[in-house]
Amino acid sequence: MTKRAFLLGSIFSLTIGLMLPVTEFLIQGTRLGLSSATPAAFFLLFVTLLGPQFLLKCLKPRWALSPAEILAIFSMMMVATVIPTRGFGGPFFSMVSGATYYASTENEWATLILPYLPSTIVIKEADAVRKMYEGLEGASIPWHAWVRPLCWWSFFILCMGSMVISVMFLFRRTWIERERLVFPVAQVALAMVEECPTGSRFNPLFRTSLFWIGFLLPMILESANALSQYFPEVPTFRPNWTISHNIAWVPQPVIRLNFLMFGFAFFIESQLSFSLCFFFLLSLPAYWIYGHFFPGHQETLGPWTAGGPGGTIIAHQQMGAMMVLIGTMVWAARGHLLKERLTGSAFLISTTLMCLLVWGTGVPYWIAPLVVGSALVIWLSLTRLMVQAGIATIVPAIVPLGFIVSTIGVPSLGTVGLLAMGLTLIWSGDLLTYLMGPAANSIYVGHRAKISPITGSWSLLAAVMLSLGGCFFMTLYLTGKVGGLNLHPQYFQNFPLQPWRFAESKLHNATDASLTGYMWTGVGAGLMLLLTYGQRVFFWWPLHPLGFLAQGGWIMRQLWFSFLLAWLVKTAVLRYGGGGGYKKARVFFIGIIVGLLVVGGLWLIIDSTTGMRGNRIRIY
Repeated sequence: MTKRAFLLGSIFSLTIGLMLPVTEFLIQGTRLGLSSATPAAFFLLFVTLLGPQFLLKCLKPRWALSPAEILAIFSMMMVATVIPTRGFGGPFFSMVSGATYYASTENEWATLILPYLPSTIVIKEADAVRKMYEGLEGASIPWHAWVRPLCWWSFFILCMGSMVISVMFLFRRTWIERERLVFPVAQVALAMVEECPTGSRFNPLFRTSLFWIGFLLPMILESANALSQYFPEVPTFRPNWTISHNIAWVPQPVIRLNFLMFGFAFFIESQLSFSLCFFFLLSLPAYWIYGHFFPGHQETLGPWTAGGPGGTIIAHQQMGAMMVLIGTMVWAARGHLLKERLTGSAFLISTTLMCLLVWGTGVPYWIAPLVVGSALVIWLSLTRLMVQAGIATIVPAIVPLGFIVSTIGVPSLGTVGLLAMGLTLIWSGDLLTYLMGPAANSIYVGHRAKISPITGSWSLLAAVMLSLGGCFFMTLYLTGKVGGLNLHPQYFQNFPLQPWRFAESKLHNATDASLTGYMWTGVGAGLMLLLTYGQRVFFWWPLHPLGFLAQGGWIMRQLWFSFLLAWLVKTAVLRYGGGGGYKKARVFFIGIIVGLLVVGGLWLIIDSTTGMRGNRIRIY
């Protein structure tokens, strides 16, 4: 990695940290930070390639960035995109202040909750919290009240980033060189950056008509949707039908074309895309069976963990499947893991620090490793789905808070431990975007750009921290200027309440560890083992185990049809067009992906200049 690549990557990372809170909280337009496909990074990459990079090639070719430099910059932008919104910044400010701002005589949080929260981790100064929610009204930002929580959580993110990046480097050789996983998200970036051997100013992708045909498809249709917010008479294209029914316990699936998932699904093997649809459809009657025959197995496990008997059982099954997946991954990579001494040491040190920090929030010392371990299991499983199955935006049916409450029980946590578990929702709650997925794609991109692991690790960590700093500054500036209550209501009216309402309910009704939870986790692990065995032993085996693992997340109700459609299209292309047809279709699908990500960014710019709010093009 060259010095200018690192400098430009740092500037872009800081810019992303400053930009995304504005687009997410204030403009409330297309959510370029709310997908682990990192739309903001792709938008900036596209603008760079067709803007400054093209001009440099025309005017000063020697000054133009090399493909390796562009990929290094892009890898930094990917991890930077995670931090400012759901990845950390959005839940952080609301959840560390919510117990203070929303405490009232009725809920008694001032006596039930606030005395047990450390002042170095949450903000308890009522005046500073009020200014964040209601605006400064001419006063200055009360940095004295924020400095300790900001410093503590900055160190937490530094340790978490080190742990995540190091564990991805531990698996990189097995995933990239031995198993040759697809990495669909990274493949799009590599195609965009690929140089033409003749020295053309445009790379081969941008000189292909099929790319621009695919590009224009979401560009035109989604622009019409966005334009209709200005002019209601403009016709829209939003194919979205809910299959309504009155069957108890069974969720209502959605038939919707998602351009992003439709594009990425074309890259993956047909068996896997078919399995994702098959197991989702199979889960629908399973919900009815669980609700009808096991109604007493439901648990209330907090935000972002599935509820109801069907949801609870499938959540536990998914956790069991995740444990088996991670076990098989570690076994497959055991030879490489033993050779990575430096990276392994970094992982052990950062993981130990993470356990100590979680313990420092109030979680009992013997439970803290389970919290960090469950987060790693979930992150690694979701990342495997991303790099192998092309699911660029995926959520689990269970998060560490729900897993610990079910597995350990509230009495073992105690009051302080339960409240501390609420704080885990900041960094491992809403996993629509999370750090490990983009880190895996960044490492793959860095591998292709021949960036050394040490240099790559430091650059990614720098990107994370620069984005975090920009996020801290811009969020406090925005909330001070207009008041958090006037920004996106999900972040400053919903998120602040979630950890503490759940904790309050469990303090009044403490639940023990769930034996049925252990049972269903075992069932999920057993089914995953059978599916894994079948896939590896029988060449005719039609089902991929990752399809079973993915079925529990609510987002599959939105995405299953896109995978089904991509499977049908790819099957037809391979049957009638062969390898040549697949290569051409691949370019078309890359155009669809890039077109959706670019049109979202363009309309954000338009909306920011016109003052439009809530004009959102759906990315996931």
